[in-house]
Amino acid sequence: MKKLFLFLFLTICCLSCTVEDETVDITVMPEATTTGAETFGCLVDGWLYVGGRYSTVDWREDYDDTPSINFTYSEKRNEMNVSARVKADIWIRYTIQAPKAGQEVSYINALFNEEELEDGKVFITRFDTKKKIISGTFGGGSMSNGRFDVHYKINKYEEAPKQE
Repeated sequence: MKKLFLFLFLTICCLSCTVEDETVDITVMPEATTTGAETFGCLVDGWLYVGGRYSTVDWREDYDDTPSINFTYSEKRNEMNVSARVKADIWIRYTIQAPKAGQEVSYINALFNEEELEDGKVFITRFDTKKKIISGTFGGGSMSNGRFDVHYKINKYEEAPKQE
């Protein structure tokens, strides 16, 4: 009976786990690029945090690899939700309002490890709606020297536009 319990416990624990990509150097700020290089990094209170190292794999049903850097664009609200896993259990999240290439825009609802941070500014260096690439720099308050260069997703849960 103990063996069966242990087997069930290990099976449940293994259904969802964190995978570490050791090729991502978390000791160096990623380069400032505009190619969709899947990079994210910033300083929070002077400490470096880099995304891209940790992802979640879940083998249940149709749920698979969840990357550690997620940018999701809401066309309806014209905002980009950012979620970057910078440590195994720490995320940086914020919302970019009305992203537009070549412009400085605001980010709001900033969180670091679920603690609220100050709002700040993002300078969008590239916002390519055909290739779905967004690149830029950001900072404000305790978050500084931030940069990202990623492929973004469209929010698939929004209602489709009504046909007339």
